[in-house]
Amino acid sequence: MKSGAGGATSLTISAQSSAGAAANGNTHPANILVLVSSNGWPVTDLTKDHFTIMEYFEVPGQQAPFSNNITSFRNVGTGAYLLQVKPINGAPWRTGHHLAQILVSSADDRQGQGAVKLIIR
Repeated sequence: MKSGAGGATSLTISAQSSAGAAANGNTHPANILVLVSSNGWPVTDLTKDHFTIMEYFEVPGQQAPFSNNITSFRNVGTGAYLLQVKPINGAPWRTGHHLAQILVSSADDRQGQGAVKLIIR
């Protein structure tokens, strides 16, 4: 691995989710805020291609996961990234706790991961 800002070789990831307009039975996107830093400094140069999202554990009745289905991406420019996700293949959301792993890799080979719980009602 190559060293990043301040000699760090990894990324620190923090994530929070909000259902937004996503609800049981609809296909609206849910929101995930991802904060990315390296050695305490914000990482501000990432693109959608640097993010991988994997949903784990099936929610009863859920027809498809939202794994790698980032439907909207915004780099705020402060190390904060706003992602919207929804189930693949146009499947509707189902009520439950959707657990996901977020993997982030930068162009200079730094990597990090975090977890997020998305609650759909």
